[in-house]
Amino acid sequence: MRTPLSKHTLFEYLSGRANPLEKRMTEDWLRDPENKELFYQWLMEWETMAPQFVPDQEVAVKNLLERIRDEGPFIYPEILPPVQDAEEKKRGKLFRRFFWAAAVVLLMAGSGWWYQDTLMYRTYTTAFGKTTNIYLEDGSRVVLNSNSSLKVPRLGFYGAVRKVFLAGEAEFTVSHTVDDQHFIVKTSDKFQVEVLGTQFSVFARPRGTQVALKTGSVRIDYEQNALRKNLMMKPGDLAILDHSGGVQLEKQPDPKTFAAWKEQRYVFNGTPISEISAMVEENFGMKVRADPDVYGRKITGNFKTENAEDLLKTISEVLDLKVHHLTEDSIYISNY
Repeated sequence: MRTPLSKHTLFEYLSGRANPLEKRMTEDWLRDPENKELFYQWLMEWETMAPQFVPDQEVAVKNLLERIRDEGPFIYPEILPPVQDAEEKKRGKLFRRFFWAAAVVLLMAGSGWWYQDTLMYRTYTTAFGKTTNIYLEDGSRVVLNSNSSLKVPRLGFYGAVRKVFLAGEAEFTVSHTVDDQHFIVKTSDKFQVEVLGTQFSVFARPRGTQVALKTGSVRIDYEQNALRKNLMMKPGDLAILDHSGGVQLEKQPDPKTFAAWKEQRYVFNGTPISEISAMVEENFGMKVRADPDVYGRKITGNFKTENAEDLLKTISEVLDLKVHHLTEDSIYISNY
């Protein structure tokens, strides 16, 4: 069993003051993947103690790779981007501590770009059928739906904007800041939601993107036909990104139902089986197939369930359909 490493020992190592025994202990500890998250936590704490600390992640990582090129012979040169201008090189000197800490990560992992992203962001993920609450540094709360991920800057929210990256589905309750910092949720290079302080939900999966606004106001920024566009939303609005890249605004009959999944409720209003099948696969990982004429059958109702099988069984009973279990994660629905 490996000896636990103290925070003090890691700080001595990062500062270049560790003795040979402490170096061996630290490097052995760093090689264990289970210590990765704790390392990042302590790294950020150590880095913020530096009087020259400047919380600009993009510049930090860019200059990190440049400095490792110059001083770290153990890094593979093909993964490093070209050296930038003299001004960037000058700024890079402000991050000496951060550079060497990141070099340690790259040395132990043997992988460059993956750890560049890991160094900058913490990623929260949810499994099929699970949701989780995430509380951000600024006081904002995110409820992350199943089979979703959220990337959040490790160094917190600094500068003019607070920016996170979503793949999947989540509800955001954004705290307003005294300096009116904007909060941005990016779902792709071509679509983002920008707010100051409000409550809204974002759905961003392969079959489409939607934004539902509960309170406050938000701005949608998107790209259509290579042109950047934007529109403002009001409470009760539902923005739907169509296949052409355009955004359509609709009124929600009941804004609370858009994020009903938080309470394990599923609200359908003339919803076809084809759409329900896609939702079940996204949220529960259960593949649903059906007779061709079954896909078009529609249902209206409010269903509370904790798993896909119970939901599909209830829907099938209402519509007089039959559920066949093909495999552990595959179901077929047919007419009787």
